[in-house]
Amino acid sequence: MHSSRLIALLALLITAPALAQDSEATFETGSFDTGAPVLAYNLAVVPLFTRQAPPYEDFTILEEAQTAKRVSVAEVDRGGQVNQLSVGNQDKRPLYLLGGEVVLGGKQDRMVVADTVVDPGQRRLVDVRCVEAGRWNGADLAFHASAAMAHPELRRLALFDDQRGVWDEVARKSSASGVSSATGTYRRVLQDAKVRERIGHYLDELQRQIPRNERLAGMAVAVNGDLEVVDLFSSPLLYSKLERKLLASYVLTALERQPGAEQARAQDKKAKALKRKDIDDFVKGSGEAGTEKGGRKVFKHKGSAVHETYFGTGKGKK
Repeated sequence: MHSSRLIALLALLITAPALAQDSEATFETGSFDTGAPVLAYNLAVVPLFTRQAPPYEDFTILEEAQTAKRVSVAEVDRGGQVNQLSVGNQDKRPLYLLGGEVVLGGKQDRMVVADTVVDPGQRRLVDVRCVEAGRWNGADLAFHASAAMAHPELRRLALFDDQRGVWDEVARKSSASGVSSATGTYRRVLQDAKVRERIGHYLDELQRQIPRNERLAGMAVAVNGDLEVVDLFSSPLLYSKLERKLLASYVLTALERQPGAEQARAQDKKAKALKRKDIDDFVKGSGEAGTEKGGRKVFKHKGSAVHETYFGTGKGKK
């Protein structure tokens, strides 16, 4: 074998270990490969790697743009509208708002309903849901990023249910997390010191094991061995900026479904055995948007799929 071919083969083996290509892609964002499952307690994530080569589309995200003072998020006017906020982007790159992102302030805390892009120099209205049922006041109409995502079930309800369904899930999750507040705000779940500590343990374990690869573009997520949600992006650059808060949102689901010792062993075995076919079957069975089977959402920008999410039935939810 010529030395140049040998070097190329070695490079491939080093940068893409344990990738499986055993079936055709079912995703609109393009072909992808799967890595080996990564386990942390009762949560498992299967890394998804795009087969597309760079360059990848670059976006700025809310935290990045706010740090640079290149974005403004505010009530639409002094009276405010529960279901919309005004977002302006002063960055040179498009601003990517991820469905499920939580913003704090204004007359009440909100979450973004669906993925939205605000182009450079643009100001537009963005659809949101209220995640703080007991407040509608405040002199400051501006919002700041929470650097946090809603857990998958709340994301699903924001997309496919009404405001009452979102409030009910915020209340349920707050109770399950052992937190409460005078205004019923979801931020109490996200900012509770004990919850954050437990999330940190999962994140440390996950990010220690997840392979660092420039093609890493998403995750298939299982709790107690059962697939719950799949998130896949066309751009690994965008995914890398969103990874930690996405992982934290998955952990929020895992925290309230702790198995017993014997059950944990069986579920670990099940999680370690997850294969590409399991992901394909999950995606095909996710059902139409808003059905009891779960739901799917594909976000497209300028005609191309950028992010797709597949929600499961949540059959393990307590």
